[in-house]
Order: sequence, then C-alpha cells, then structure tokens
Amino acid sequence: MRVNIEDTEDDYNGVLYEGTPFTGEVVEVGTNGNLISLYTYYTGVQDGPYSEWYGPDRPFKQGMMKFGMPNGVNRQWHPNGQLALETEFDDQGRQLYRREWDENGTLTYEHVA
Repeated sequence: MRVNIEDTEDDYNGVLYEGTPFTGEVVEVGTNGNLISLYTYYTGVQDGPYSEWYGPDRPFKQGMMKFGMPNGVNRQWHPNGQLALETEFDDQGRQLYRREWDENGTLTYEHVA
C-alpha cells in the first residue's frame, strides 16, 4: 500500500494511517507531480528502503532501514550530483564506516570502525 505523507501522522507509536500503525510506502509528491521522498514502514516503524530527491533523476539520499535503525549502505549526494556521504551500518545499526566528499569529488573524511 502507498499513501501520501499528508494522510499520515506521527506519534510515539510511529507513523499512523487512519489511526493505525502503517505498513507500506509513504510518499511526498511535489506540486509538479515528481516524487520528493519515499519511505517504507512496517507497523509504523521505518523498515526497508528510503529515498529522497532534489528533483527528477537527482537523488538527495538513499538507504535502508531495519526496525527503525539504519542498515547497509546509505548514501547522500550534493545538488550537483556528486556523492557527498556514504555510510555502512551492520544489522544492529552500528556504523561500520563513513566517507564524505566535497562537491568536486575529493574525499574529505573517512572513518572505519
């Protein structure tokens, strides 16, 4: 099931749709009809892939969540399309590594746990 973010609400139980913890995709759509964000939930908790965009074919961030914790490789881009951040997490949400780049693609930070 896919619903618009405007039709959901947040509370201490997570994301609700029609008063019930939501399972499915929550999307935000711009006035031009393009997707701005897409998040996946299971019983109100972020669980599964997520993406946000600057505009069509211009990703802002993408990654995976597992029971509300980051999982696997998560990435973020600069507005010019250059990769800005890449972080990998284990199954418990612990950071394994983090790399950051400037707008020109130069590695500016690297940390391996």
